[in-house]
Amino acid sequence: MKHRLPIVLSMTALVVAIAGITPLGQAASDAIPRFARNADRVDGLHASRSPKAGRLLALNASKKFPPSVLSGLSALETPTAVSAQDSSSPKVVLVNCPAGKRVVGGGARVIGAGASEVTVSEAFPSTPAQWTVRAVEANATGGSWLLTGFAFCVAGT
Repeated sequence: MKHRLPIVLSMTALVVAIAGITPLGQAASDAIPRFARNADRVDGLHASRSPKAGRLLALNASKKFPPSVLSGLSALETPTAVSAQDSSSPKVVLVNCPAGKRVVGGGARVIGAGASEVTVSEAFPSTPAQWTVRAVEANATGGSWLLTGFAFCVAGT
């Protein structure tokens, strides 16, 4: 009887090991909840420690993005271009970035006696180094107004 106990224990261990690799063992394994299976994902996107396309980037201890996020952008400039100040409509302004810089955004401003009747209808990057702004009189006005366009231009890749 003393010699049978180790054999019974060994056989039990063997059955448990075999059951763990069978469909029955797999079903038992799947029944146990695994909460950390997608811990590094949000809406299917994986997390990343460094900037990568299609990956989430965590904030650092200062609650800011790491400097590497903005490493490709430097030397911000905001050139402007101005239309004539009169009552003609529409007006279009093209703002060009300095050589070697690219546009990352921009905007527009309308001023003058007729400005309250003017709508900025378009503001967009027309080329990698140019911002285009268009404004029209929503209601005809005899007042003169002018359109100013500005771009945010940076050096980088």
